[in-house]
Amino acid sequence: MDQRERPHRRRHVGLKVIGVLKLISGVMALAVGLGVFRYLGHDPGPQAERVVSHLGLDLHNRVIHAVVSRITGIDRAHLRAIEFGTFFYAALHTIEGLGLILGYHWAEYLVIVATGSLVPFEIYEIVRRFTAVRVGLFLTNVAIVAYLVWMLMRQHRERSVEGA
Repeated sequence: MDQRERPHRRRHVGLKVIGVLKLISGVMALAVGLGVFRYLGHDPGPQAERVVSHLGLDLHNRVIHAVVSRITGIDRAHLRAIEFGTFFYAALHTIEGLGLILGYHWAEYLVIVATGSLVPFEIYEIVRRFTAVRVGLFLTNVAIVAYLVWMLMRQHRERSVEGA
């Protein structure tokens, strides 16, 4: 089978690294989704209080109390929405990661569209509440999109030169 017959192209290290990062985030989202699924139909408050007590933390501490109150305030509809979102996110990142690792050209486009479409929301979140983590995630995603666009443009130029 020669290079033209292959369904995917030669793999680059940068694409593999991005693919692995996407797979890791997909697995993490799956774990969160499974955790949310576990709490559907249950009140997570008593479990959160047991964890806090087990860790020896003061349940009456302002920060601890705010976290437990936030957890117990989530209703079933919100849990269902969070569950759906995390499973969708996990599936998308798994598909993106495997596509990049295996060298499929379509995966680069998928990552550009999916990741690039979130950039405006990330900017909004940074403006709303500036944190180093948000800025770091934003810069990482912009770097991934820029790298993939650069790779696609380079490949297009190489094909144009070979065809001429």
